[in-house]
Amino acid sequence: MRTAFLLVLIFIAQVVLGWPASPGWLSTILLPMVFVVGPPLLMEERRWPHFALALGLVWDLLFEPVVGPGAIAWSAAAVAVSAVAPLVADRSPRAWWAFGALGSTLMILARHIALIPLGLSTDLTMRYLLFSVGLTSLWCGVVGWVIALDLPSRWQARRARKLR
Repeated sequence: MRTAFLLVLIFIAQVVLGWPASPGWLSTILLPMVFVVGPPLLMEERRWPHFALALGLVWDLLFEPVVGPGAIAWSAAAVAVSAVAPLVADRSPRAWWAFGALGSTLMILARHIALIPLGLSTDLTMRYLLFSVGLTSLWCGVVGWVIALDLPSRWQARRARKLR
């Protein structure tokens, strides 16, 4: 239930970032990428690539002209991250940053490739790709850093020390 709530908040924030009144560079951040990067780095169960398919379908309904390319792209990113994450022992914010870059690169490239046969592809520029990958990986690194802080356990330990 908590994941669904966070996912709804992330998609609302993604829609807000794409509003015409907001700066154009904000819409290049792929906020849901933390749901692709997080499970393999947090060693959660293996069914989450199916979750990425559902994430991609919601992405299609909100942001794409047709249903399908987003689901393909998000699933491709999830499968790639899940294949590479067990090979790396690092679970620090730096790993979140690196896997955010990997996942966002694959998501953007797979999305554009999936749109080509439909005649809906847009020009993918290197500037857009690097900018989006950089901001998305930075976002994933910040989320990894917040998780590494482990504030709930620190708060609980602080309260336990005060009670002594």
